[in-house]
Amino acid sequence: MKHISLRILVILISVVLLACDKVATDGGDTVLTNEKNTGILDIAFVYYNQIIPASRLRKVRLCLAYTADDLYLGKFFTQTNVSEAVVHYRFELPPGEYFYYASVACYCSGDSCKTAGFLGENNIIAAGGKVTVIKGLVKGYTTAFH
Repeated sequence: MKHISLRILVILISVVLLACDKVATDGGDTVLTNEKNTGILDIAFVYYNQIIPASRLRKVRLCLAYTADDLYLGKFFTQTNVSEAVVHYRFELPPGEYFYYASVACYCSGDSCKTAGFLGENNIIAAGGKVTVIKGLVKGYTTAFH
């Protein structure tokens, strides 16, 4: 009887946790209802590749800088811990223009990484760009690796 009660409790907790899961953003602009003088930058960190198995690719870095020069010099004002389990990363920032840097590593042997556009075996590929934060909006961007 104790095992059945425990199973029912675990199932109920699982249902509650799944029901409270946050909904991912669609990359569009959403109006915020807060009174802060900030906006939210939502970066969808995605990398699509049909050549290399997803298990051999890893997100490495996602950073923000105030200017393109700061980005080039590696002077980031924030960096976030990236994870394969997370697609959308959100930053609450004052309105303005910022620059982002995102990188992905390839952990294949031989020429597989070169075929996919990496410089070679166990190497990274980077993407970056200019993003705009608007007061009271959630502004969505998606990484573009070339």
